[in-house]
Amino acid sequence: MQPFTRQLVHVLATIIALMSQIPAASAQHDDPSTLMIEKAPGKVLMSYTVEELKRAFPIHERVTPTPWMSRDQKIEFRGPYLKDLLTKYLPYATSIEILAYNGFSSILKREEIDSYKPILAIERRCDDNDRKRGSCTADQDYRPLQLEDGGPMFLVWPLDELPPSYIPARNAIWVWFVVAVRANDE
Repeated sequence: MQPFTRQLVHVLATIIALMSQIPAASAQHDDPSTLMIEKAPGKVLMSYTVEELKRAFPIHERVTPTPWMSRDQKIEFRGPYLKDLLTKYLPYATSIEILAYNGFSSILKREEIDSYKPILAIERRCDDNDRKRGSCTADQDYRPLQLEDGGPMFLVWPLDELPPSYIPARNAIWVWFVVAVRANDE
């Protein structure tokens, strides 16, 4: 990893750690390891832990860089398609709000979700650094997303498939610390 990239990762991890200490915008979103599916603010249809998501939905892999890394660097993430959650709980919604634990939110159009199939990443492939730090055993392929990864749940898009106009204009669609998915239709 380049020295500048390491510094950037360190700065981002520090910011993330500090932001995670900010109280959530809503008392019902006080657990960053639980995802709420809401039809409106305070109207929860269902909640899932990471383990429950793994059992309830097919898990997909996404190999992609993020907007904050070099295009030749890629991370392999795993998690359910956001589209699958919406099909099950919010099939009527044409606009979705993704809420993060730190109070951040992003509005997404259903058509972009259907077109690009972002995943709600809950794991990433282990690498040599993970094994050196003890985050992964020698025979482990994936590990849960950690704070510095934007986890435990991180909305990940296929960066190479997004239109150039999305970068950096739509970087807010990459949501870290996802705690809620809410219908945003008026």
